[in-house]
Amino acid sequence: MAQQFEISGMHCGGCVNRVAKALRAIDAGVAVTLEPPRAQFSEAAQVSLDEVNALLAGIGEYRASEVA
Repeated sequence: MAQQFEISGMHCGGCVNRVAKALRAIDAGVAVTLEPPRAQFSEAAQVSLDEVNALLAGIGEYRASEVA
């Protein structure tokens, strides 16, 4: 099953592009959406929440959390 994380701090298409660009460093197939604000990684990707948040911290006030 593909991993999904909720991404807080995204408000526009520019945010989506910045987050997607950063997360492609760990999965070229990541899909980032604004509604709902999520990042979905490909089936083959093994991604940790800490790894995602470390990348997001370098680009702005974005934060990943487990999808409820």
